[in-house]
Amino acid sequence: MTNLVDPLLASVKTVDAMVAIAHAMEREAAARYALLADCMRRVDQREVAELLDTLAAEERSHVDSVERLAQQTLHHAPDASLVHTALPVTFLREDEANAAALLSPYRTLSIAVRHEERAFAFWTYVAAQCDRTALRELAERFAAQELIHAAKLRRARRRAYNAERGARPRRARDHRDARLAAEMRVEAARVEAGFAAFCIAAEQQLRSGHDIVTADLFQSLGDEAQRAAAALNPRGVHIDSNLERQTAIRRSEAHGVGGAALLFEAAGMMEDADFRYLEWLEASAAPEDVRELEGRAGSATARLARINERLYALEPALAGVGGRRGGE
Repeated sequence: MTNLVDPLLASVKTVDAMVAIAHAMEREAAARYALLADCMRRVDQREVAELLDTLAAEERSHVDSVERLAQQTLHHAPDASLVHTALPVTFLREDEANAAALLSPYRTLSIAVRHEERAFAFWTYVAAQCDRTALRELAERFAAQELIHAAKLRRARRRAYNAERGARPRRARDHRDARLAAEMRVEAARVEAGFAAFCIAAEQQLRSGHDIVTADLFQSLGDEAQRAAAALNPRGVHIDSNLERQTAIRRSEAHGVGGAALLFEAAGMMEDADFRYLEWLEASAAPEDVRELEGRAGSATARLARINERLYALEPALAGVGGRRGGE
């Protein structure tokens, strides 16, 4: 889901540096959302533009909040010279962002989702690495802001995806597409294996932090994903499980033992898997492939709902933002 966090970039040791990085990230986010909103207005996607305008306004208010925080705690404005290489890359360059005007609302919102996920991953990693309570609480505060925005954008992205999928004319299926079925099954097995590896790593993290309820959920989800991976790959086509495992460990370690952060990562991975199953479904020809992919998509949606149910229990504020139903 997210780009992995480079530990060197997330090595933030002072309030001065943390405030400076937060200030720079919020300013950049405000400018970028305003730009993406303008892109959507150019193609008459007013609802998406309004959402992005709202997020731009919220980011500007966050800029003001960080500046007030700097004055209250540091007695000076955020020091831009402390940002340098510590600032994570959360947005594309302006010329690339302008290309959003040529994209659909779903693709544009996907760009925005990724940016918020990267920012959230960055701050949760910083919080996990902080050995001072004040710094950890400040990083968690910044992470919470990114979490709310990412949840809003994910909900909007799912709606946009469903709207675009419903509006697309169904193409005539050609049985020559059946030759792609084997490739899709192997790729789907890879997706499930990656999710299973993440769940195993997350479970281990959470048991060390004594969040048994969330750990048990990850154990169940991991078992299901392993069974799905095996069913999708009965011929045993090689999948680099060691790479999947190492990637999963790095993902889970980026969030420490925070159950909500790990659940949010898992929800993003499962939502992406659901989208892929639905896209493959439209490209499938053989009735047996269609039935299987419908089942896989339904399973992914059900797992997403279970993840979100636990996430909302840990973070009640997200329930109204992200929607109560995993498939919405």
